[in-house]
Amino acid sequence: MPAATARSLPPLRADILFLHAPAVFDFRDRRDIYFPFLGTSGDVPITPLYEYFPIGFKTLQRFLGERGNDVKLLNLSSLLLRYPQISMDSVIAALDTPVVGIDLHWMVHVQGSLEVARRIKAARPDIKVLLGGTSSTYYADELVRMAEVDMVMRGYDTHEPMAALMAAVRRGRTDFPDVPNLLWKSPDGQVHDNDFSYLPATFSCGVDWTTGPDPSAGSGIREVLSTQNAGCAYNCGWCGGSREAFRRIFKRKPSMARKPQQEVAYEFETMNRVEGAENYHFYSVGSYNETRHGMEFFLDRVAESRFKSISYEQFRLTPEHTLKRMAEANRHTSITLSPESHDPRVAKLAGRGVFTNEEMEDWIHRALDLGIHQIDVWYFIGMPEQDERSVMETVEYCQHLLTRFQGMRVNPMLCPMIPFLDPASTFFENPEQHGYRVFHRTAEEHRRGMERASLINRINYETKWLSRRDLVHVGFTAVRRLMEAKRDLRFLPGAWVRNYNAGIDDALEFIDVVHEADCIADPRARAAALDALGDDILRRNNQVLFSGVRNQAFPINRDIGGRWFDETGWPVDVLDSLTSLEAERSS
Repeated sequence: MPAATARSLPPLRADILFLHAPAVFDFRDRRDIYFPFLGTSGDVPITPLYEYFPIGFKTLQRFLGERGNDVKLLNLSSLLLRYPQISMDSVIAALDTPVVGIDLHWMVHVQGSLEVARRIKAARPDIKVLLGGTSSTYYADELVRMAEVDMVMRGYDTHEPMAALMAAVRRGRTDFPDVPNLLWKSPDGQVHDNDFSYLPATFSCGVDWTTGPDPSAGSGIREVLSTQNAGCAYNCGWCGGSREAFRRIFKRKPSMARKPQQEVAYEFETMNRVEGAENYHFYSVGSYNETRHGMEFFLDRVAESRFKSISYEQFRLTPEHTLKRMAEANRHTSITLSPESHDPRVAKLAGRGVFTNEEMEDWIHRALDLGIHQIDVWYFIGMPEQDERSVMETVEYCQHLLTRFQGMRVNPMLCPMIPFLDPASTFFENPEQHGYRVFHRTAEEHRRGMERASLINRINYETKWLSRRDLVHVGFTAVRRLMEAKRDLRFLPGAWVRNYNAGIDDALEFIDVVHEADCIADPRARAAALDALGDDILRRNNQVLFSGVRNQAFPINRDIGGRWFDETGWPVDVLDSLTSLEAERSS
C-alpha cells in the first residue's frame, strides 16, 4: 500500500496527546503474525487489534481541558485501519505536543503501546512519553525503566495528578517531584518514585459526550456509555478488575470508588444534547455494583434520556422492582448475565454460581413478562475444572435456552478467554492453587508473547483441563456449534452464520499450520518456515482486519469508523482528502 508522506499530515497541536495503540503496532507489515478470525465479545464489534480505548481518555480530556489544557485524542489503531496508506513516520513527524500519553490499560496492547513509545522516542526525543492505565500501574516499576518510557502515572483516578503534571509541563519543568502517583526519569536517566498517595474515595468525572468523532464516518454503530465506579464488589478469580485485584494493583483496602452522582447527571445531560441521541445505544458499565439508591438515581436519568436502547450488566438476578423500573425507563432494555458455565461447580469456582440454571430460566421468563426487551447470557471458556466435555455441555445448554425461549430475544454466547489471563487476578497471582499455569509473567514476557506468530503461543496461560491449543480449538469449535444452533433455530439468518463459520473453519485449519512453523526450535529455520507462509498469513490478516467489524451478537461486517472511540486525531475530511490525493499520485 502506498504510504502518505510526512508532509501530508498537518501538525497535530496539543498540550498533551492521548494515544491508543493497536495490540500489535506494525500489523500492516507483519507476515509472521497471524490474526485468526473468531469475532469479538461485547456490545461493540472490534478487530483483533482491540481498538477500544479506556473511557479515561474521555474523562481526562474534559478534566484537563477545563483547566486550560489543549487535549487531543488519537486512536492510532482506528486511524491505521481506516487509512492504511498513512505511515507512522508521517504521524510522528506531525506531532506538535510536549507529552504523549499512551494507555496500557489492557495487557493485550503491550506490544503496540511499547513499540509506539519506542518509535516516538527514537524519532522525537523532545516528546515525553507517559504510560497509564491498570496494567501500567501493575507493571509500573518495570515499565519506567524501559528506554522508551519517561513516566508512568499510577492510579484508577489520575485526574488531579495529571492536572498537576500538566501544570508543571506548561511551566517548562523537567522534574516532577510534587506530582503524586508518578514514576519519572530525570534528564540523567535516574528513576524517581513519587508517593502512590492519591487514592480518592470517589471515581472520575463525567464524560462530555458532545465531543467525539463524527458518527457518520463509518460503521453506523452508535453507542455511548457510562462507567459508574472503579473496582468491584465481587471477586471473580480470572478478572483483573475484581475486588482483590483492585486491592493488589492500587494498594487500597476499599475495593470500590464510585462516580459522584452529579457527574453521572452531567454525562446524561451531555448525552441528551448529542445530535440524533434517539438513535444511540447506551451501555451501562458496572451497574451491578450500584447500591439500590444509586441505581434508582441512575434509572431516573435513563428515564429522562432519549436513547434507542440500553443494556445493563448484572451479577445477580435483578429483583422485580428494578426490572420494572428498567423497562419503564426504556422499552428496549437488555440485560447481560455472565454465569460463566452451565455447571454450577465450574461457575462457583470462576467466582459466579450465585444462581442455578433453573432460577435463571424462571427469572428470564419474569424479566421478559415485565417488559425487558432482551436477555444476553455469556459463558466463558478457560475456567477451573472446565474441560472439553464441560464446554460442549455448555453449548448443549445454550441450545436448550435457544429452544425454550425461541422467538423471545434470549441470546446465549460463548467467549474463549484469550489471549491473556489478567495480571493481578487471583488465578494469575496463585495459578497452581487454582489449576492454572502462567507462561508470561513480566511486561516484557507479555510483549514478546504478543509477537509470536501463533495465537496458541501468544496465550499467557493454560489450565489443567485445557491446554493452550485446547483453549483455541475447543473455544472456536464451541462458538461454531453455537452459531449452527442459532441458524437451525432461526435465531440468526443462515447466510450470516455460513459466512461467520467459514471464517472459523479457515482459522481452525490455518492456526495449526502457523503453530507448527512457530514451534520450530531453530530461529533461522522458524523464520524461513514462517516466511514461506507469509503470503497466506498476510492475505488472511487483511481479510480479518480490513473487511470491517462484526461480533457474535451481530455477525455481519460493518465499516470501521464512527464508533465513540474512533478518534482519528485529524478531521476525517482532511484525512480523506489527503489519502485520496496520495492514491492519485501513486497511480
